[in-house]
Amino acid sequence: MMAFASPLAVGSVGGQGTSDGLHFGPFRLSRAERRLERDGKLVPLGGRALDVLFALVERSGQVVSKAELTRVVWPGVIVEEGNLRFHIVALRKALGDSAQDGRYLATVAGRGYCFTATAAPTPDVPSATTAVQVPHLPLRTRRIIGIDATVVDASRELLARRFLTLVGPPGIGKTTLAVKLGHDLLEYFPDGVAFVELGALSGNALVPAATAAAAGHSLPVDHRLEHLLGIFRDRKMLLILDSCEHVIDYVADLAEKLFSSLPELSILATSRESLRAEGEHVFRLFPLACPPPTLPPSSEAALCYAAVEFFIDRVQANQLGFQLSDEDTPLVGEICRKLDGIPLALELAAGRVPAYGIKQTAALLDGHFRLLWEGRRTAPPRLQTLSAALDWSYELLNEPERAVLRRISIFVGYFTLDAVIAVACLGDSDSYSVVRILANLVSKSLVALHETSHGVRYRLLDTTRVYGLSKIEATDEARAVACNHARFSYSSGG
Repeated sequence: MMAFASPLAVGSVGGQGTSDGLHFGPFRLSRAERRLERDGKLVPLGGRALDVLFALVERSGQVVSKAELTRVVWPGVIVEEGNLRFHIVALRKALGDSAQDGRYLATVAGRGYCFTATAAPTPDVPSATTAVQVPHLPLRTRRIIGIDATVVDASRELLARRFLTLVGPPGIGKTTLAVKLGHDLLEYFPDGVAFVELGALSGNALVPAATAAAAGHSLPVDHRLEHLLGIFRDRKMLLILDSCEHVIDYVADLAEKLFSSLPELSILATSRESLRAEGEHVFRLFPLACPPPTLPPSSEAALCYAAVEFFIDRVQANQLGFQLSDEDTPLVGEICRKLDGIPLALELAAGRVPAYGIKQTAALLDGHFRLLWEGRRTAPPRLQTLSAALDWSYELLNEPERAVLRRISIFVGYFTLDAVIAVACLGDSDSYSVVRILANLVSKSLVALHETSHGVRYRLLDTTRVYGLSKIEATDEARAVACNHARFSYSSGG
């Protein structure tokens, strides 16, 4: 069901000694952290394999039937027995077991599986890294779906490069990934991880103090860069700068100076565009995989796609006992595709299912309603609706950039550079400025670029397109844009 992550020894939780876990042999298993460690090192496992292990360990010494395991791990979903066998094989590999000589997992012919070891609560004993202080690293409170390989790749790049920026469109999960990396890599940073939530700051002036506070320090009123450098000097730390886009010029300059002056400091930034700072390496995030329209109407087949698994997980969080049926599967696939596999959009749509059902939720996606659907009350204001998430990006554009974004929202699907020039060039812009602005919109993750055998094509995510249409309808340029589009389509034979 979920791809098995390739091996990478990412760190433990910093030896925090939490007693929520269970240990057996050299292993420690934590449900709260959703992780398995061996001798303090993370053992990479897919989410479903972990769920199988939790179910077996919690019934230690009991034979658990295949039917019960399936019911616990895939609630409300009909799956083939081969899926369970796949994850049992993955667990045996991770635990060092074999089917013939299982130290931990035994197969009871005709009955099921049994976890044979004794799992005891992990004692709350300080370890060598207990001194690690993490004043502002948010807790991981939810299961993370569909990014196992991304976590492995981003971990490797951050450890190798020291300065990495996670870049992607609104709602794709940049902060979620940054928080996970902060927790997973604590072992590599004995002086801790400092998480700076820049999205809540109103301007550049507050950035230095927030950065110092995240590391557990304060700055003098007349602070200079040397004061901030002194806080991090000779400390092997990870500094996470989250949501940089609205203070990007200031943060780029600060991050560049910190990186060049402090060889022990690593920097992880999140932004809708790269910082364009010396030493920075950009790691682009992509949407969750969606099923193709040609996929057979099978819930089991659909749940192999991360977008569907994520959507159903969020529906079940809002509606206990929800079951994905084969009948609803094509509609769920359509929802995932219309929302381009963007986690925030999928989460907000999943929250509508208890009120509207799958069919009506899919139908409502054709209008502007999706932009106003509300999410968690505890989310930052800019992420409580899709409209707010896009407003955040739109307001950071200058007026020429806003104009081009509005005008190209008339395109459905892929379009070419020539099409952009033909449609977006009105009285206030020429072809040169439109070409330059299009490049800016690509760099700001508002327009996606695709290289094909027929050349470069561009595309707006469907939610961004709907947002752009809502903006152009409030102007007097809608008619002119429609005429330009019609003329281009006629002249190009489209």
